[in-house]
Amino acid sequence: MSKFISASMLSAIFMLSACTPSSKYVDNFVQNGSIIGGEPVLADESIAKSTVAILATVITSDGQMGRFLCTGSIIAPKVVMTAAHCVPGNEYGRVSYSLIFGTNMKTGGMATRKVAAAKVHPNYGDGDRRLEETIKRLEKEGNPTGEGVTLSDSEQGADNNDIALFKIDGDLPAGFKPAEMLTDDTLLKPGTAVTLAGYGTTSVKKTPVDPAKFPDLDEAIASGKVSCNYAKTTCFIIRNQNENILKKTMVQVTQNFGATEVILDQSQGKGACHGDSGGPAFLNVRGVEYLWGVTSRGSGKDGIDDCSDMSIYTKANDQLDFINSTLKEWGL
Repeated sequence: MSKFISASMLSAIFMLSACTPSSKYVDNFVQNGSIIGGEPVLADESIAKSTVAILATVITSDGQMGRFLCTGSIIAPKVVMTAAHCVPGNEYGRVSYSLIFGTNMKTGGMATRKVAAAKVHPNYGDGDRRLEETIKRLEKEGNPTGEGVTLSDSEQGADNNDIALFKIDGDLPAGFKPAEMLTDDTLLKPGTAVTLAGYGTTSVKKTPVDPAKFPDLDEAIASGKVSCNYAKTTCFIIRNQNENILKKTMVQVTQNFGATEVILDQSQGKGACHGDSGGPAFLNVRGVEYLWGVTSRGSGKDGIDDCSDMSIYTKANDQLDFINSTLKEWGL
């Protein structure tokens, strides 16, 4: 059981696959490095040999094109594991994927593969729906902040099944191979150090705006143009900077979240951010990096969308029924 802090806090949890806007401005960095606060992964490291960038290109029904960056892990010779929210839904008229193999997307010449098939967990979104029900119930009870209320992890959106698989069209490029999978979840105890990797945001820049003078503030918050604290007294325009380099960092496990997820501490200026969605979390056991997690979602301090508070990871070992049934369906 976890104490419920506020409906605003829960509704502020965000997915980590957003693209970086192209607007130009000048202000201060709030976090430096990458993944956030990390270091480059060397090409000969085991993490580099099992981690891939995922670029989804979508065409809307009215002909507009967009691109989304995610990260994934090789778990079988023809299979990449990622987050379910990295698979665009039916709102797009056409979707195509590129799997990019290598540590530096800026240099070019990296091997690429197309995706032959994609499969999203059939129960993806269950946690989101339970969370929405919790927030609506509290609002109806006249207690929108949840003051004095204690809720289960399930009521707070745990076990969202944010996992998907891609079938690779063709063979793996030379030098790449499936990651070693962790089979003992009991090793993920509070305080345990784990390694996160991804191609996503390397730093976050925040431009202050005056909420009292910003036009249509609620609409701007809903659309993601502006990020505010829970009280809407402090607001920023957020810009995510991306070096397109595979990087890693270490954080600590905070606690289990439901039966199939783990919360990680990102309050020390390190962690996953936008573009790292679907990427791996590893636990080093006697010198071997064992893959255990899939980047799902997170939040910033006081609700600001800067990846500065915590992240939530799906435990792959608890999703073996979905993984194995999909591999069987694909004849692998």
